Amino acid sequence: MAMSHLQPVLLLLASLFFLPALHGAIDFEYCGKNGNNYGNVNRIEISKNPSVGPDESSSMTIHVYGSANKNITVGTLVYVTFKTGEFTGLLKTYNICDVSKCNTAAEIEAGTNFELTLPDVLYVGFDEELKYSVSLRQKYVEEPIINMCVDFKLPTPTPTLVVSA
Repeated sequence: MAMSHLQPVLLLLASLFFLPALHGAIDFEYCGKNGNNYGNVNRIEISKNPSVGPDESSSMTIHVYGSANKNITVGTLVYVTFKTGEFTGLLKTYNICDVSKCNTAAEIEAGTNFELTLPDVLYVGFDEELKYSVSLRQKYVEEPIINMCVDFKLPTPTPTLVVSA
């Protein structure tokens, strides 16, 4: 059976309405009292929707944009965790200069804007109670001091449209 040239165009247009945007901004909130000692977060984005389908990669990249009030030094680690109920799990840890543009002194200077690009974060599924968290902590202390922390939920997965010929 010959396929009409109109069907692929209609499929493309329909997918634009049913697939979520790739660089969608995420609502966030500061974690408890530890919020923003290092600065302010302006927005959080994910670079792909991990719930597109079972054949898609189960990881995502998180982009955190903000401005520094204090110098963020080389001894800072970035933790990505998830929380559901009373359980908290560690997903990934990064050195600050591996995920941002540090200056020659290996720090993010006070008064500058920053972007943290956190690649290959495991997508652990969608649940109304599930929250992701990104925090900046000091590396060389026994009990890490949290200097910046934000919690966020991923948007509800949207259904995809499947059209067969």
